[in-house]
Amino acid sequence: MRVDVHTHVYPDRIAEVITGIMERDFGYDAVTTGTVDGVKSHMRDSGVDKSIVLGVAERVDQVRGINDWLISIQDDMLVPFGAIHPDLEDMPGEVRLLRENGIKGIKLHPIMNQFYPDDPKMFPVYEEMGENMVLEIHSGKWPHTKPGDPLYAAPERVMNVVRRFPKLKVIALHLGGFYMLDEAERELIGRENVLIDTTWPPSVKEVGIKTLTTIINKHGINKVCFGTDFPLASQTVDAEFIDSLAITDTDKEKILGENARELIGL
Repeated sequence: MRVDVHTHVYPDRIAEVITGIMERDFGYDAVTTGTVDGVKSHMRDSGVDKSIVLGVAERVDQVRGINDWLISIQDDMLVPFGAIHPDLEDMPGEVRLLRENGIKGIKLHPIMNQFYPDDPKMFPVYEEMGENMVLEIHSGKWPHTKPGDPLYAAPERVMNVVRRFPKLKVIALHLGGFYMLDEAERELIGRENVLIDTTWPPSVKEVGIKTLTTIINKHGINKVCFGTDFPLASQTVDAEFIDSLAITDTDKEKILGENARELIGL
């Protein structure tokens, strides 16, 4: 089974606008518009069996609508993870509602929502998730983060959560430290109880074969998952790059899907 643990998909009426905003903010073109039909077509072309669709709410009043829509798109190909905002009045209640409706995990984006994941106000979320739901969390900064900007999602912040909640299933996105690989290597890579994904738009090729192989070997084959950030990156291109690495075919299959299948329960 091939699984992309990091995709973003939006309702048809807003997908084109949001995709355009992402292209403007990050400075590269999306592979297609991030609609349900768009991701499924891309998955078929790329040989991806399941995509984890990550919910992100910029404002607290958007959470319920986003999560209702994510619940509605669950099927054999799409596995949505719910959105949680730090200003939500009843965060544990939202986690319970998601779980009761078949949602297997949540996405946290500390930079977008301007909070530190190791802030004690977030602890009830992790406690409610327990040992079964999966937390995917942005780790690192933006490529356009300015010196002096708060590092809400620094790898050490993510590891503080992992240490305090050692049974929580955590995937630290962007190789554990988007544009913070040195910090990720120091604080997170090689640690127990945390997985990483390979997301690095516009393509993980930007990281390079040597660096990616070093990170994978240090962190452990069983703790690395394939992710792209679709529609900002191509599942085909990134999968082919992982296929080019000098690791065994069995290990490639673990990264490209088996690790995620086992962790998430697909």
